[in-house]
Amino acid sequence: MNSKFFDVKKDKQDAIINAALKTFALKGYKDASTDVIVKEAGISKGLLFHYFTSKQGLYDFICDYSTKYMTLELTRTVKKSEKDCFELMSQVSQGRVRVMKNYPFMHRFLRSIRHEDDPEALSAIGDCVTEMERTYKKIYDQIDGKKLVNPGQLSRIIDVINWVCDGFLDENFRADDPDADSLYEEYSAYLTLLRDHFYASESDKKVSVAREEVNERNETVMKEMKLDMTFEERLIAGKQPLVESDEEEESEEDASEGNKAGSGDDDDETATVREEGAPESFDDIIKEAEKNISTLESLTGEDR
Repeated sequence: MNSKFFDVKKDKQDAIINAALKTFALKGYKDASTDVIVKEAGISKGLLFHYFTSKQGLYDFICDYSTKYMTLELTRTVKKSEKDCFELMSQVSQGRVRVMKNYPFMHRFLRSIRHEDDPEALSAIGDCVTEMERTYKKIYDQIDGKKLVNPGQLSRIIDVINWVCDGFLDENFRADDPDADSLYEEYSAYLTLLRDHFYASESDKKVSVAREEVNERNETVMKEMKLDMTFEERLIAGKQPLVESDEEEESEEDASEGNKAGSGDDDDETATVREEGAPESFDDIIKEAEKNISTLESLTGEDR
């Protein structure tokens, strides 16, 4: 890169940088066109190559500049004494917002270089990805995860927060009107939602109690389900409540009394029919069958 680039007025520098960031972020290195970049920046192609020699030279500068700029803003914005996970991630977002006010596509560009596979781009990227990962790791190492429901999942929770941030920006960011403050305010609502989910609270204790009740019920039902139970008996046992309510007991008593009050001659007749007509055991069934067969044989013999 030609050092005379830094002699250009700041607004002209930023116009070139922003045009390159936008084009490389949206198109990737291979499909990015310097024609688009110069048109976006409002300069000639000859002037662009005067400062950066080639497309790769421009990409090299943009990678290095973005890495240093983002690292500086993050380290300035995130307090070294902050240990709370979501407060710290909020400060990281504030740092990105500060960057976005000057360079709307810088964060998106830095995300894109992690997925580049073009040889020229990889040569220009060098250690930029590693340096950014080192910066974020140093920040995340400050976090004390004791407040989390599952402290052992801290690294995954950080990933979730970053994915939400990236997805939110992809969905809501407008290149023609990048209102960074409004975006951050709206994104903060998502951070609050995640905080309520991942932090231990009174509601989590209620969930734990509910789970214990379920486990207690399962143990009780399993004890009742002995090996000599039929399938229907197992189903009935599984549907029985652990503790019957007073209303259920009263309704059962009322039903029982109603049955007693309603029972009369009809019930007696039914009982009599069952005693006289219907066999009650397997032996009775066999005897009844043998009797019917003998009768049928005798009738058949008479006909002959």
